[in-house]
Amino acid sequence: MAEQRMYHAPGVDLRELASVVSDWFQNQKFETQILEAPGGGLVVQARQPEAWRSILGMSSALNVTMTPQGENLVVQMGAAKWVDKAAVGAVGVLLFWPALIPAAYGAWKQKQLPNQVFQLIDQYVATGKVPVITPAPAPAPAREAPAPATAPSGLKCPSCGQTVREGAKFCDNCGAPLQLTCPQCGATLRPGAKFCDNCGAKVEKVTGT
Repeated sequence: MAEQRMYHAPGVDLRELASVVSDWFQNQKFETQILEAPGGGLVVQARQPEAWRSILGMSSALNVTMTPQGENLVVQMGAAKWVDKAAVGAVGVLLFWPALIPAAYGAWKQKQLPNQVFQLIDQYVATGKVPVITPAPAPAPAREAPAPATAPSGLKCPSCGQTVREGAKFCDNCGAPLQLTCPQCGATLRPGAKFCDNCGAKVEKVTGT
């Protein structure tokens, strides 16, 4: 169902208020239009840009209908189809009864937009001044992924300390074998190992030829 609030707002400038609401929606990146409503009222329609509508499936517009009643102002909010201004006279019932699309209005409420608009109108009616509209923050630029840490260019020869290419079996600087085995138990030793991690035997440094 549509939501409705009544404000005691004698002398309210309805057209200025409609412009304030429209400007607020535009600052939130919505398309807007202001239409004449029966009884001397105005309707602000807001909808998401076409690209968003195709992604989110929210094709309806949010209607903010403002109608003066003596010293009071009645504000109705709900969802309806976006209306071509040239066809307003033919679709008055659909346009001015937003409760006809309750499911669509539920989607708007999930985004807290109706509450924010009511707060905007509250502030305008209470102060008689145009509220300061804060532009919607721009999307944060995508951060570049940090470059992966540079891996060591190669292994170190256990004999001379020279860097050797990965997969090499012998050092191209001193000729020492790179894949050493424990002289005690025959287990493969890690480069630079001083003791065998299998039997604990001390590893003698290999010298090149």
